[in-house]
Amino acid sequence: MERPWEVEKIPRAKRPVTMPVILEKGEVRRLLAATNNLKHKAILAITYGSGLRISEVAHLMVGDIDSARMTVLVRQGKCRRDR
Repeated sequence: MERPWEVEKIPRAKRPVTMPVILEKGEVRRLLAATNNLKHKAILAITYGSGLRISEVAHLMVGDIDSARMTVLVRQGKCRRDR
């Protein structure tokens, strides 16, 4: 057709919005009961309860969990920011 391509005007396909999978209470109980190791059970409970990513949980230290204020300090989270 001997015309230049106008790439900017081509509409992009939209990605479908998917909802995250949320476990039911019984499924969470079975997940936590699947391990006998107290450390592993605590890791699973913190990960699920706070919605942390795997890399964020891997960098957690005991001092990052403040049980009096019920907060968790996340170091080096997404985009290398502390939260």
